[in-house]
Amino acid sequence: MTESAGPGGPEGGSSRRADVPASKVVAYCLAILSVATAVIHFAVAGSHFQEYWVFGVFMLVVAWMQLAWAVAVMTRARPAVVWGGALLNAVVIAVYIVTRTVGDVIGPTPHQAEPFGFGDGLCTVLEGLIIAGCVWLLLSSAARRVDRHQLVVAPAATGTVTAILLSVALVAGGPDMVMTASASTGTSASTASAGMHMNMPATDTSVRLATQSPAGEITMPAPNMQMAAGMKMADPTPCVARPTAAQQRAAVSLVNASWQQARKFQSLAVAKAAGYVPLTPTGRAVVHYVNPAYYIAMLLGGPVLNTAKPQSLVYANTPRDAVLAAAMYITSRGGATPQPGGCLTQWHVHTNLCISRGFHVVGVLSAADPTCPAGSRNRITPAMMHIWYVPIPGGPTAIDATDQQIVSAAERVPSPANGRA
Repeated sequence: MTESAGPGGPEGGSSRRADVPASKVVAYCLAILSVATAVIHFAVAGSHFQEYWVFGVFMLVVAWMQLAWAVAVMTRARPAVVWGGALLNAVVIAVYIVTRTVGDVIGPTPHQAEPFGFGDGLCTVLEGLIIAGCVWLLLSSAARRVDRHQLVVAPAATGTVTAILLSVALVAGGPDMVMTASASTGTSASTASAGMHMNMPATDTSVRLATQSPAGEITMPAPNMQMAAGMKMADPTPCVARPTAAQQRAAVSLVNASWQQARKFQSLAVAKAAGYVPLTPTGRAVVHYVNPAYYIAMLLGGPVLNTAKPQSLVYANTPRDAVLAAAMYITSRGGATPQPGGCLTQWHVHTNLCISRGFHVVGVLSAADPTCPAGSRNRITPAMMHIWYVPIPGGPTAIDATDQQIVSAAERVPSPANGRA
């Protein structure tokens, strides 16, 4: 006598265990990969905005589309959705290949190939896996089913591995300030400093304007100002005209407004709460902080000289504590460089820095090191202007100063207990 297989028999139990479509498991895994690629594109959007606003917009659009596709494929992996995911990621990979071989077809450095990096390489690999998964979904049998526990095990494994790799990518590819060499560079700190600071000459004392800044009086840069190799003024025409009375008032007003707005950031904790993050290695003599939201707001049309929201803050690590040394206003590449104070408010750029895709400075070009390290390229930085809050040579609108001068000046300025920046 043959025993029939009822609901509680072996066949019924097997049916209950194997009642999850394999396509659903794969769709969940692909959604996780798509979220990871979106995170990477969101993370690099800011640095791409610094390079060229179109690049930044492209990264944001791609990131949002990849995030939306992840939700769509998890909700219902219809053929149209699957095709859309394959096409989206194929286009992104194609753009990546072009920029790494032919170079950027638009922007400030056309036909110059972009360097490879771990973060962008990981993103491309994940996008390739998404395309492969989409092809599998389109070709596989809709009736294929797997054990229910695979709906947890497979996405969990995918998520764990992806999270580990994504963490490494975000740490390795995080943005760094284009003013200080990364700790990972083989270039010595003294060489980097020489490449990024100017020699401070005597100033023209015929202009002396009192300010509220602890940096003291504004003075006129001397016509024979000498600059370190790799640093130059944003405007190649020497600015030697004596500022008019209106320009002198504007310079004082800019310094006073900048100090009044920034004095709350004497507290490093307040600056961090406002969104400023360290973009140079912490613990060094001078540490630059940047507020990505403020910089992006400027890129999207906001004022460059926004004293309420300076794009960058500079802190000096004195023997006692970190001291707010300056605000630094940064424009976009080729963007406006307003000079309300005439020659009292000048902009400068750096030309000899080797910058990675994540905007780390990984080297400084010199006679001894004429080429950039692998994975980086020489780029001219966006124009920048300091307003100082410590008494460096040249006063609050001085072009720049050495780390030693900045720390020495910061030691003379009272500051709250901040610890080290």
